[in-house]
Amino acid sequence: MRFPAAVLSIGDEVLKGSVLNTNAAFLGKNLSELGFEVVTHTVCPDSEEAIRFQIGELFRRVDLVIMCGGLGPTPDDVTREGVASYYHAPLVFSEKQYGRLRLLYRRFRKKIPRLVRREAFYPANAKPLLNRFGIALGFFIERQGKVAVALPGVPAELENMFRDVVRPVLRKYFPSVRPHHQLIVKLTGIPEPEVMKRLGKDFFDDCFEFGIYPFPGEVMVRIYADTPSVISRLRRKIAARLGNFIYAWDDLSLAQVVGGILTQKKRTLAVAESCTGGLLAAEIAGFAGTSCFLKGGIVAYDAEIKEKLGICPEIIRRKGEVSAEVAGDLALKVKTRMNADYGIGITGIAGPGGGSPRKPVGLVYIGLSGPKGRPQVREYRFWGDRNQVRRRSVIKALENLWRSLL
Repeated sequence: MRFPAAVLSIGDEVLKGSVLNTNAAFLGKNLSELGFEVVTHTVCPDSEEAIRFQIGELFRRVDLVIMCGGLGPTPDDVTREGVASYYHAPLVFSEKQYGRLRLLYRRFRKKIPRLVRREAFYPANAKPLLNRFGIALGFFIERQGKVAVALPGVPAELENMFRDVVRPVLRKYFPSVRPHHQLIVKLTGIPEPEVMKRLGKDFFDDCFEFGIYPFPGEVMVRIYADTPSVISRLRRKIAARLGNFIYAWDDLSLAQVVGGILTQKKRTLAVAESCTGGLLAAEIAGFAGTSCFLKGGIVAYDAEIKEKLGICPEIIRRKGEVSAEVAGDLALKVKTRMNADYGIGITGIAGPGGGSPRKPVGLVYIGLSGPKGRPQVREYRFWGDRNQVRRRSVIKALENLWRSLL
């Protein structure tokens, strides 16, 4: 059985777009995986009246409301007051929570600020949720089969508390909710419309939830089904129709997959970037274990730096910094200089300026130098703004390396 759920994000900074709402994404994803049907994400300001109103409106539609934000120590943090107002309950003071806060400040040899005392209050009819990752006290309230959960807005605290203390609460009060069987497919080198075309109409004969999400240079397919047999059947169909483009059957990034193959094969990589400005190296270094295969990277934006890397000044003069020759040389020289097995070189025009009729914005050359043979260079014409061109360049460079490693 699927219970409807809602996420209520609280905070003026979220409402006005000053802060990216990663909490809603995290909660939506995790609640869906647990088997809840997330029907809405709502944002409201730091207002006791607005919070009280939104809780009432949401409980007309759902059985579970998870709130995030507004549990800090400052006067504008009024989630406690808003929830207490909705339930017509006073706020009560937790000596246990305040004692914990005193110990925490004493450990760091600091005097506890007076405002922090607010962190020990919660609605009288609520049950506190211990926050081992910060000072804000969470809490939940169950009434007539409907559950409200309040969590701090700091993403690291919210995510750890959800795993640590919220999941047991949800299992207790929604025992009939069962996790969905899930299939995630990550693809590269194929656009979203082509994915749908190759899947075909008969792919959707089974009963399941299907979502397809395009990103620059990538596509993710996420499927939820009630039985593992449906998942297995769909996986076989996807593998047969899209196998050449599938780089992962889970939520790994392309950089993680490439890194895993390099580590397994005991191969190393070095990168030289111009228009991507270190974005490729940052993508590769964004997860643990990178030191096993990444030798290093160079941002060779200026012609002088390219020459110091070993690019022939005459090639730059004749062909230009944005050319197949320079991309190939960047890949070869950085590989050689860093004694790596593979080298990647990227040069292009990310925009918005700098383009010409002969070399327009979006023109990118990507070179790949492997253990044997001459560097392979490919020319691309990427569309989009500066960030999209740079992102597509990074993904295409990783795709080229991934295919060469297969």
